[in-house]
Amino acid sequence: MGAKTDLELLRAFEPVLMYTKGELFFPSDIESYLQCCSLWLDLPGGKEREVVPAGELTAERLAGADAEWPGQHQHLRFVQESSLRAEARRFRRVSHPVIPKSGRLAAVGVFGRVLDVLMKFSLLIRGAVPGGLAAAAATRYRDRLDTGGATYYGRVVREGGYIALQYWFFYAMNDWRSIYGGVNDHEADWEKVTVYLVETPEGGYRPAWVGASSHEYLGDDLRRSWDDPELHRDGDHPVVFVGAGSHSHQMLPGDYLIQVDPAALRGLVRAWRRLTTRFLPATSPIVRHGIGVPFVDYARGDGTRVGPGGDREWDAVVIDDETPWVRGFRGLWGRDTRDWFDGERAPSGPRYEREGTIRRSWADPLWWVGLQKVAPTPDAARAQLVAHIGELDERISEADADIVRDRDALRRLSSAEISLNRHAHAEPLAKEYRSKISDAEEALAARYRERSTLADERDVHRAELESGAPLAHAPQEHLHSPHLPYASGEQRPTRFLHVWAALSTPLLIVALCVTIVALNGATMLMALAGTVLLFATFDAFARRKLMSFLTGLAIFVVVIGVVGAIIAAFIASWQITLLVPLALVVVSLLFVNVRDLLRR
Repeated sequence: MGAKTDLELLRAFEPVLMYTKGELFFPSDIESYLQCCSLWLDLPGGKEREVVPAGELTAERLAGADAEWPGQHQHLRFVQESSLRAEARRFRRVSHPVIPKSGRLAAVGVFGRVLDVLMKFSLLIRGAVPGGLAAAAATRYRDRLDTGGATYYGRVVREGGYIALQYWFFYAMNDWRSIYGGVNDHEADWEKVTVYLVETPEGGYRPAWVGASSHEYLGDDLRRSWDDPELHRDGDHPVVFVGAGSHSHQMLPGDYLIQVDPAALRGLVRAWRRLTTRFLPATSPIVRHGIGVPFVDYARGDGTRVGPGGDREWDAVVIDDETPWVRGFRGLWGRDTRDWFDGERAPSGPRYEREGTIRRSWADPLWWVGLQKVAPTPDAARAQLVAHIGELDERISEADADIVRDRDALRRLSSAEISLNRHAHAEPLAKEYRSKISDAEEALAARYRERSTLADERDVHRAELESGAPLAHAPQEHLHSPHLPYASGEQRPTRFLHVWAALSTPLLIVALCVTIVALNGATMLMALAGTVLLFATFDAFARRKLMSFLTGLAIFVVVIGVVGAIIAAFIASWQITLLVPLALVVVSLLFVNVRDLLRR
């Protein structure tokens, strides 16, 4: 299909983006952005050199950067050092809507706030954007880039029965940390929404899935079915909610707590999740999703609407693998801070990762949201199931042939063993044959079991085909841990909670330091544990989670008590320690046997 048809498809299903009130940056035209940028080369020893000054860079010049400076890492710079302070001062002279940053601290416990302090300290040794950069970028964007509209760069990929419509959005700045208390700041930001179409029997197209970039997430939880009742739509246009400053995407409006699920603690987190689900069903799902850290994505959707029928309309630009600036520039689209966490470094363009390799979501849009395994339509799924039944038929036929062959071989061995067993001098050989017979019997039985399992599976599939039911998951069945807001954005934490959230971490650190200095030995350890417990209890009370905290504390005490009692018992007398559980097992077995006897 030609570019015009691709453009028509992109236009027909382009998304609506809903921003939070106070958002400073909207999807921009890269040509205007490049006019404001200078181009830099990375040099050995952490140095850099400007090779194209601001005002001279174009998309054509950028497309030839790799050829002009082969083998050298390159990056752009949006805010120039010469104007940074003046532009930052101009931003601060204008009032802007503010979301209280203490609200994010109130969303997590005191230990999450300690992590927040560590993250702030890490910025002192990591590469971070200069102070005032976000404010200067906002001024620069407002004065030089913002035309009152919005631009997306659309790409159409036909793969695996789907038509993937990729909508790429470019932002001049990610100001999540400076303005909204988030994780990071960085110049430039590329985000995307992908609408996955399938062909209809009439030859048209209909949306089947929607995927939207959200930080580093990928896989099944990143996509929503077009039939999902929770998916917001405006006709054929999906409605996506954009995080303030971070520009990450969410499918539901609200405040999203960033959570981690470290591998070392994954078993403990899952056990706690099962426990709270069983004994505290009213607990918020966000508590059972992972370990909360005090960084919030404010995707409230109460601000500017971009897209059809919105405050800003889309200007569409079609791109593909052969678009010169997409293919020819592997560098970073903003300032390179050399942050080893990458959080404060600018991203690369749509096609590349920061290290210059091709981005997987560009090369394989289906993999990005876990769609490679999903047939595009129920009819396609039925065809795949019919093919699978054919494979089962072949395997069953092979098993039948193997069973006949192995059974004949087993009977030959048995006949030979009977003959050998009648002669005393052949007893050693007969014994060897009996061992072979035993092994052959086990192998034949295993083949029978495999054949039975295959036939049973085939019968299930045939019955499913005969039922005529669509072979497709329910709209939300593929979701494992969907991203859900912990708050709607309308809640107002009490002033007391705001004050406590702001003061608790420094107070805890001071209390721990005083304890360490004033005490020593076992007394110090007990005092440290008591201090932490006191702060955690008061924090749970302030956040109205005292019952959940006390339940967890009680479970912890019981587990520690049981483990301690077992260890103490082993130290006192390991024989008695072993006899007690054995006695419990004997009593249990006796009870079960007597009960069964009485039931006869």
